[in-house]
Amino acid sequence: MRVLNRENILDIISGATLLGSGGGGSPKDGLSLVEKIFSVATGVELASPDEVCDSDYIAMIAGIGSPKALRERGFDVEALYAYDALERVYWSVGVKFSYVMPGEIGGFNTITPMYVSACKKVPVVDCDGNGRAVPELATTLYAVYGIPTSPIVLADKNGNIVIGYPRDPLDISAGESIARGFAIAAGMIAAFGTWVVNGRTMRECLVLNSISKCENIGKAIREAIKAGRDPVREAAAAINGYELIRGKITDISTKTVGGFDFGRTTIEGVGPYAGKKLIIDFKNENMIAWSGDGEPLVIVPDLICLMSVGGEPLTNADTQVGMEIAVIAAPAPKKWKASPKGFEVWRHILEKMGYTGPHKPIKTMV
Repeated sequence: MRVLNRENILDIISGATLLGSGGGGSPKDGLSLVEKIFSVATGVELASPDEVCDSDYIAMIAGIGSPKALRERGFDVEALYAYDALERVYWSVGVKFSYVMPGEIGGFNTITPMYVSACKKVPVVDCDGNGRAVPELATTLYAVYGIPTSPIVLADKNGNIVIGYPRDPLDISAGESIARGFAIAAGMIAAFGTWVVNGRTMRECLVLNSISKCENIGKAIREAIKAGRDPVREAAAAINGYELIRGKITDISTKTVGGFDFGRTTIEGVGPYAGKKLIIDFKNENMIAWSGDGEPLVIVPDLICLMSVGGEPLTNADTQVGMEIAVIAAPAPKKWKASPKGFEVWRHILEKMGYTGPHKPIKTMV
């Protein structure tokens, strides 16, 4: 167990934003939670997965909804309402939470359980359910490995609570409908808690040491900027990734439907990438990157990460036409590749974006 200080958490936000693959919440919202964390605590306890006993229980708390709504309306106390409600549900059957964890990696959602940790005095485990950010409950390692989405607790900023029990605990679509329906009614943003797992399930199904990985990535970017080194190159090395393009955003088309931000980002290459084009289709997170001639280069669950050429990791809620950015691709954590479902859970999204083929390894532009 160690205590994360402010610099540690800022590095985590930076690294988590990069690994969020365009989603996971804006780092600006994560930074807002950092201020709230240090208004009630001197740091956040982070436990190694090795410290967690097989019989210890871990609660997942996250935000759900539209990234743009999150940016406009803010988020804080609803996470505490969701945790309290989930805790009461499990107390009623004799289960006590020993830890909290993020459901995904992102500049906001990785910090959400840290805020709960600081307020409720329960440690965060160095793990998460995806090793990246994801748009749906169905596109998670919890879904891939059959971890029930029941009960599911939803909370809004006013303390309104809904506790859902899908008839089939493994019916992810039912859990998604409950969660998205509440989020839409709450103004496109809410907190939710579900996927309570024990230590054994964590080790078998989830991504371990992902928070410390984010910290190491953020530290590498920060130190590169300070030393005058290329932060894009350092970031790519830190995530075992590949630089796809550096260029200027020439077009962004977006629409919000059913609590999701759908869109397409077009980047025209500069420098060694002059004359090349990269097109990214996203559903909150980046789903598929195409070359200018329509060849798929990167396909989920592999990561399509965005950052400014100056070293600031970005989400799709932060990008604007005219920005000069770099795009880095990285392989998904091994838990995604260990099951055929690790790709199949994404197929329904990819088909709507015009891709009906199998998963393919990452290809670069040059």
